[in-house]
Formats: sequence, C-alpha cells, structure tokens
Amino acid sequence: MKKKATLIILAANLLLYLIMEFLGGSTNTGVLVYFGAMFKPLVQMGEWWRFITPIFLHIGFTHLLMNSYSLFILGQSFETLYGSVKFVIIYLLSGIMGNLMTFGMGSDMTVSAGASTSIYGLFGLGIAILLFYREDRLLQEFSRSFVVLLVINLVYSFTVPGIDMLGHLGGVLGGFLLGGVFPIINRTLDKYSQVLGVFLYILIAGFLFSRGMNII
Repeated sequence: MKKKATLIILAANLLLYLIMEFLGGSTNTGVLVYFGAMFKPLVQMGEWWRFITPIFLHIGFTHLLMNSYSLFILGQSFETLYGSVKFVIIYLLSGIMGNLMTFGMGSDMTVSAGASTSIYGLFGLGIAILLFYREDRLLQEFSRSFVVLLVINLVYSFTVPGIDMLGHLGGVLGGFLLGGVFPIINRTLDKYSQVLGVFLYILIAGFLFSRGMNII
C-alpha cells in the first residue's frame, strides 16, 4: 500500500484522541499529562519519552482535524519522495526537535501537544529541498509552494494565542537539518552536507536539552 506510514500515523492520532475523550477529554490537562504531553517538570524528573509522545496527542477535535488534514496532504507527498522508512524518521525527529525547543526555551508550566511540531518539520524539509536539489526543476517547483505555506502558517501561529510557537519553529529547524541528511529516493546528497546536518542536529538538541534541564 502506498503512503501507508502517513495513514498509520493518522490512525494512531485518531485512536489516542478517542481514548482520551473517553477517559476525561482531550482538553483536560490531567488527561493530556497522563498520556504524555510535554510538561517540563516531569521531563526534568526523567520522563524523556515526552519528547516523542506529544507528537501523537491533540487538544480538542479542531486541533486534531486541522493537523490531520495537513498531515494527510503533506505526508503523502513527502512519503512518496522519501519512502516510508525515511519519512517516519524525519517526521519523528522533527517533532522531537520541536518538543526540545519547547522544553529548552519555553515556560516551566506549559502543557503542550500536537503533531504540528512534526508537520512544521515537513515545511522545513520542503525548504531544504530548495537548497539541496537546485538542479532539479520539478523538485524546485514542488518546494516553492511550501515557502508560501510556511509563511502563512507562521503568521497564523504568531497571531493566535495558545499556540506553541517554539515547537513550530523547532520543527521547522529539525526538518530543514534532516533534509540535508536523508536523500530523496533515487537522489544523492553530498557527504559533507549529511555529516554537517547530523552534527548540527545533535549539537542543537544537546543544547536545548541541557538548557531545559538547567545544566547550562
């Protein structure tokens, strides 16, 4: 089945949403924290899985609907370009970077969740394609649309209260860096770009984690 990873992620998001609704509501802070939403004090106590679990949680039906629509459109496109395995790796690592940004730079008492950290990572991935595949006209045309979409979504994020802007920016950064690490199917990337992308991802992730843990 084509694009099966995107559909599996969508199904997982929906299933977790329904379970949370059944157990008290996806907008209930206690339910969100119980299911693994990003909450800095608990991460500092060693619950590091909270860098991953928020990617699959949503706060209310509108949040789920908007992210599901974005993921359905973007996920299918990028899964076709990268293949299911690399797509899932990029999706998860982008979300982790977004949650690290929230952890390292955000408020101590903020509870956050949502696939948007990973979805914004796909926007960053689209921008990376512009940089790393400059000789490919079709990929350039495909990626230019993501610049416009990213600007629109960032403006929306800045103007609507309650949105985890730090998580979105971290996701964009993560996706951009990973675009220089993982090549599109039947394409190649310069080894220097790949090594640099891995180094920068680890360096930034380490800095954000250390800052969130109050080590630096």
